[in-house]
Amino acid sequence: MKILIIVIIVVAVLVILAAYVLASMIARPKTTSLEDEIKWEKDNDLWGNFDAYETEKYTVDGMDGYTLHAMLVKNATDTGKYVIISHGFTSNRYGAVKYVDVWQGLGYNCIIYDVRRHGENEKTACSLGNFESQDLAKLIEDTYTRYGSDIELGLQGESMGSSISLSVLAYNPDVKFVVADCGFTNLYELIHTGYSNMKIGWMTPLVNAVIKVIGGYSMKDTSAVDAVRSTTVPIMFIHGGNDTFIPPDNSKRLAEAAGGYTEVHIVDGAEHALSMKVLGADEYRKLVSGFLANLD
Repeated sequence: MKILIIVIIVVAVLVILAAYVLASMIARPKTTSLEDEIKWEKDNDLWGNFDAYETEKYTVDGMDGYTLHAMLVKNATDTGKYVIISHGFTSNRYGAVKYVDVWQGLGYNCIIYDVRRHGENEKTACSLGNFESQDLAKLIEDTYTRYGSDIELGLQGESMGSSISLSVLAYNPDVKFVVADCGFTNLYELIHTGYSNMKIGWMTPLVNAVIKVIGGYSMKDTSAVDAVRSTTVPIMFIHGGNDTFIPPDNSKRLAEAAGGYTEVHIVDGAEHALSMKVLGADEYRKLVSGFLANLD
């Protein structure tokens, strides 16, 4: 009996330890340095003409005064159009550079920034859309204050950035559109599906419980699909057809839930967050341009 009790205790400790490790990978991920992200973008021919643009760095107070490091990438023409681009999980503002040429060609000034915990920002809990969407709401307010109340402002996000850009719609921001690339419906569902594929789906509730302790949130609260239900903001969804990390069905379900005009574009042969690379800047721009034209 004593041996059985010891075995049970050891197994319980190992399970809790595993849950802590898994929870930390979500709420406290190791993030990519600015230098490594720049290298990756250049090595994968996604840097484009970024070095030719005029840029300006600044900071913004996000949720609860959390400091966000941002950068304006100026357009050569004064069109009064702006887009805020939110990068993916473990990346940083330079992970958004791949989309800058697209928007510059459409006459937009681009605002790229380090999402909570990422890049130059202070290390704190990452919620993949819950806290970060509240940061984005503050960044949107700052953009109007900084560049004028009469500007035209849109959003784009990739993966986690898509979750952020869609989740902020729950706060009714004054934005004209959202381009959501390879986003997910709900964080809890995404993680549970991934764990189930690894035969450890039973651990999802325990991992979520640990996240509540170390991160201060529930994964269920990071839910872009809930945020889009009450919005009429037009949304274009782009998703790689070969995305196995976040299957394209996520974008289709988000579009079905959205309350306004939507488009869904599935890119054949593209894996997760690689639609831009597969299409190239010109073809990607054509998709975005067509979407914007349909809003007029």
